[in-house]
Amino acid sequence: MRISVKYKLFFLILSAHVLVYVAMYSVGYYNFQQGFLDYISRIEERQVPALVNGIARYYDQAGSLDPLVNIRGEFANLIRDSIESSTDAQLIAQRQKERFNPGQFSPNDWYYSSEYSPARPYLHLLGADQSILLGEPSVFSPRANLNPIRVNGEIIGYLGVTSRQELSEQADLLFTDQQKTYFRLLAVFLIIVSTMLAFPLAIYLTRPVTAMVAGTRALAKGDYDTRLDISGNDELGELAADFNSLASALNQNRTARQQWIADISHELRTPLSILQAELEAIQDKVRPLNQDTISSLHHEVVHLNSLVNDLHELSLSDLGALVYKKEKINIVELLEQSIEFHQQTTQRYQLTVNHKIEGNEKSEIWLHGDPDRLLQLFDNLLQNSCRYTDAGGEIMVSMRLENNLVFVEWYDSAPGVNDNDLIHLFDRLYRVESSRNRSKGGSGLGLAICQNIIQAHNGFVRADHSPLGGLKLTIKLPLDNLQETTE
Repeated sequence: MRISVKYKLFFLILSAHVLVYVAMYSVGYYNFQQGFLDYISRIEERQVPALVNGIARYYDQAGSLDPLVNIRGEFANLIRDSIESSTDAQLIAQRQKERFNPGQFSPNDWYYSSEYSPARPYLHLLGADQSILLGEPSVFSPRANLNPIRVNGEIIGYLGVTSRQELSEQADLLFTDQQKTYFRLLAVFLIIVSTMLAFPLAIYLTRPVTAMVAGTRALAKGDYDTRLDISGNDELGELAADFNSLASALNQNRTARQQWIADISHELRTPLSILQAELEAIQDKVRPLNQDTISSLHHEVVHLNSLVNDLHELSLSDLGALVYKKEKINIVELLEQSIEFHQQTTQRYQLTVNHKIEGNEKSEIWLHGDPDRLLQLFDNLLQNSCRYTDAGGEIMVSMRLENNLVFVEWYDSAPGVNDNDLIHLFDRLYRVESSRNRSKGGSGLGLAICQNIIQAHNGFVRADHSPLGGLKLTIKLPLDNLQETTE
């Protein structure tokens, strides 16, 4: 059986409240019983001194305790007079006139049977030798409080009072039962109130979760425009913000993927269309099969092969399948080797290439890296500058060592790149010129491959405007890259 979070939270809140109410009921009722019992005991203890004084006066007048013991009802009359004298002295004379006849006094009389009167089964009159004179010996407790009865400074007996351990008076029990009923009714009322509050609270707390569930399902169905309302600065608000960021990233990735597929299709279609047109012209004998035609076909095949190779290499880099065999290398030597290798290319484009190593007379900067991949990095940068720099221009490469970082600054001359294009230079198949012609060659993947090589060496690359009028690339590579494994 599936239970939603809303009901789980509702039952959790309600259960917590019920547990609190049960604890309050148990502790409150226990404290009430103990407090009420102590209250009754204190009332009775306040009567004890009056009883002791009454017995002492009786002994002083009668000269003995024997009448109290032998005359039935005499002790009860003494208790009654002592209690009344302790509460209202004006009643003493009237009570003396209305003194009960022992024969008319009943053991069921209030003064004898009520627990609010000291004439109780656990009230005992003891002699000077602590022998029981009056009272039930069976209910006498060794822990009873013995109050000495003194006459002229001499102890003539004791009044034994056993502290009450539980309520047994009918009125007391009725009162406690009423209080127990009130406690139960209060608990039921509080549970009803808690139920009325817990359910709306559970709905309110789970509303963001419900919205997030609906948003996640919409996201799973491909609706990447779904967004959640961000309310509050708590964890749910942060989760909603992260959800919106995820939806935005997925939407951007979908757009980029669609653009990526469209761009690849366009890039592949251009050389294929040219090849198809050339071959059909040859078949229709519109164009003769001579050396110029073969050279044109070969150029398009080379272009197509270069594009496919770049796509393959970039896909391997994204998958982490490119092999990096890192070792201690002199990066200055790799730069000079690449410049020398492309000397004929730069001359063909009528470009001047200069490089300088700042703060290093030996022209040596050693770092841990893959020589083949770093050589490929410099080759791609040189080819990119050759394709997109006007004839008669200049390429300037500066290299320096600073704070265990190798800084490579790559400058070329006009034409420049506007600010909107700078942030997209490392995107796949992105080219600064708006048209898709191939007059300058290139697949639009060179800088993306360069960025992957730099990141595989834990480096960083940034594009800016060149003081020579073209593009400036700043590359940072750490010296100590100790990761020997392929990344």
